[in-house]
Amino acid sequence: MTSQPEPRDGEMIRTTFDALAEELEPGVLLVRLSGEIDIATTDFAAESIRAAVAPPARLVLIDVSAVTFCSSAGLGNLVEARNLAGRHNITLALVGVGRPVDRPLAVTGLGGQFRIYSTVAEALASL
Repeated sequence: MTSQPEPRDGEMIRTTFDALAEELEPGVLLVRLSGEIDIATTDFAAESIRAAVAPPARLVLIDVSAVTFCSSAGLGNLVEARNLAGRHNITLALVGVGRPVDRPLAVTGLGGQFRIYSTVAEALASL
């Protein structure tokens, strides 16, 4: 997805974001987020997450290793994923948390509210 959130002197600012979901095995979903999660892309991110964090899933991994920017709107998407998972008794974990996601999680104190793994393989082995 590419969106143009706001014009600046007649030009559009590009925000690039993509979300791909795949079923690794029955009940285990991997959602790969990439690009910038900001106000221009938050609806698309939320849609992708809501589709994955729902029954019959029992485990959802959100891979953020390719996220290059995460605004407060992006944090809101992750908190929504955590809340949905709790309501549906689904285990949720973040994978590949780099500085663009780790920094806002740390600053807001939200990092401790998520299971975080370096790789998909590590998460699958632990969960």
